[in-house]
Amino acid sequence: MASTRLSISNLNKSFSTPVLTDITLTIACGEIHAIVGENGAGKTTLGSILAGFLNKDSGRILLDGVDYEPDNAKDAFNAGISCATQEFSLIDTLSVAENIALRKLPQYHSVILKAELEQQTRSLLRLVGLGYLSPDTKMETLGIAERQLVELAKALSMDCRVLILDEPTAALTAPQTEHLHKVITDLAESGTSVIYISHRLRDVLEVSDSVTVLRDGRIITTAPAKALSVSRLMEYMSGHIPQGNSKLPAATANRSAVLEVNRITTGELPHEISFACYEGEVIGIAGLSGSGRSELLNALFGLTPLAGGRINRHSANGETEVRNPTMAVRAGMAYLGEDRQSMGLYPGLSVLTNMMIPGAPHVFTSLALLDDRSEKDVGDKLVCALGIKCRSLGQDIDQLSGGNQQKVLIARWLHCESDILLFDEPTRGIDVGAKNTIYNLIHELRNQGKTVLFTSSEIEELMLVSNRIFVLSDRKLVGEFNRDNWSEAGILAASFSEFTTQVSGITQ
Repeated sequence: MASTRLSISNLNKSFSTPVLTDITLTIACGEIHAIVGENGAGKTTLGSILAGFLNKDSGRILLDGVDYEPDNAKDAFNAGISCATQEFSLIDTLSVAENIALRKLPQYHSVILKAELEQQTRSLLRLVGLGYLSPDTKMETLGIAERQLVELAKALSMDCRVLILDEPTAALTAPQTEHLHKVITDLAESGTSVIYISHRLRDVLEVSDSVTVLRDGRIITTAPAKALSVSRLMEYMSGHIPQGNSKLPAATANRSAVLEVNRITTGELPHEISFACYEGEVIGIAGLSGSGRSELLNALFGLTPLAGGRINRHSANGETEVRNPTMAVRAGMAYLGEDRQSMGLYPGLSVLTNMMIPGAPHVFTSLALLDDRSEKDVGDKLVCALGIKCRSLGQDIDQLSGGNQQKVLIARWLHCESDILLFDEPTRGIDVGAKNTIYNLIHELRNQGKTVLFTSSEIEELMLVSNRIFVLSDRKLVGEFNRDNWSEAGILAASFSEFTTQVSGITQ
């Protein structure tokens, strides 16, 4: 029997209310131990305590039989505990190499050994599947999937006894996830204990040895992964037997075009892209990491200037050419970026304030005067409609779980009554229950005649929600699928089409 690597006894943590209560858990050497639960269950808080980001209130932690009391992340790092966080700890202005080795730069007499740094970085990049990146690449130029893998490389830059992964596959495609699972399985076989925190329950069951379920800050069960199923995990997480997401029939899209994209190109999208979006339809956008999914939404919202082509918005008020975000918002368009921390949230401000930005005409009585009562009424309705878990509208947005922060960002655009909604990975890093809420919301928006374009790394998710699916490969629009001709294999083949010579199942 494997020896115990980590022993947690009666651990407690509260902020204004209890977040973790009497957590008792044992993790063996070389074990991959998953921790799952709904948003706000306490998963990230537990990982943060082990990684030295937070201090526990009470309880005892033993690491290889010795009391473990980190005061900060440096103490945890020195003790052999490394963490790849869900909200990245990367610095945009530094290079990939500098970010990966920041905690322990190779140096001699305070002089950085550049050749050794480059060699170490290239080795780690190959390990996580980013061998094509130069160590000198600036972080700010990378997409979110690449950033997630750099975060992993940073965590692997030391020989650790415990590796904590918080939502490691949230932005990854299926091939990237498969590669990551091989990496951590190899680490476990060499003796590293892995704590795997994830909402992707199939990933959890595929890679883990054991699974612990948290609900409302308490352990509900710990069991071998092979004895569990996705439905059983959902039952433990929610406290009731899941009924499953209703696969609502696709609405027949009204053939009135609301957005026409005519031969657009940008600095990031060199191949001309054309398509039309219709009133009352949901368009999914598929593709591998780096395929241009986010870049396409950025272009549609005017965040990236066009090098050629036009984007025309059609409405009852006539036709508008969209050239920048201000024009997009005025034309009834909304945008939700894939990285909520850097592209949407206003840290330190309340839930309500985050909802009300950028504001809506029926909430403001003048440019200077805010109708507080109307604002609060709208906020209360949005909290109820989206099932946002918060103590009050005045609570700091930073204190909400990632899934609830995502719901607040969606609420922001709902109260603007936007008619075209661009959602980039709207379910990244959120639990099954929150995903179902967003799926149902997208269906409701469609039924109201609104148009939704959304990207996802999960083909199954796109097929569940969409009327049509566009596929990008190497920043080129290579296929369009609808519900009567799509298959997961066909969409995946299209995603790889610009990297292979033999592709089948693409509908042009």
